[in-house]
Amino acid sequence: MELNTFFNHDTDEQIVQKRSAEELNLWMSHINYIINESDRLAKIASNVIKNREFRDQFLELIIKNQFVLNELLSYRNSMVHYKECDDFECDLFYINKHEDLREKYIKAIGNYRAHKDQFYSKMLS
Repeated sequence: MELNTFFNHDTDEQIVQKRSAEELNLWMSHINYIINESDRLAKIASNVIKNREFRDQFLELIIKNQFVLNELLSYRNSMVHYKECDDFECDLFYINKHEDLREKYIKAIGNYRAHKDQFYSKMLS
């Protein structure tokens, strides 16, 4: 992942925008990893331990996390307009949108971890 460099001439708004973009890219990377790992775990549940319930749970997680990833991608595409903000109301819109997406990201991570922990506990018992 490419990290943005901050310069002395950067405004506070530019620094916030750069940090938001970096954070967003990190979230997208994590969600994409979760989607791929959920796919592998669904295959293990189906083919190795023959547990359809776990398979279905991981397939459902893939679908839910694909929606989250699509929202993150959409937001990233709209961030071009964030750089053009020239008033506080515009900045606040993007800041609030970012915080809403942070909540969705945290919820997705927590939900995935809970399912994965349950899966591993069942496999090890």
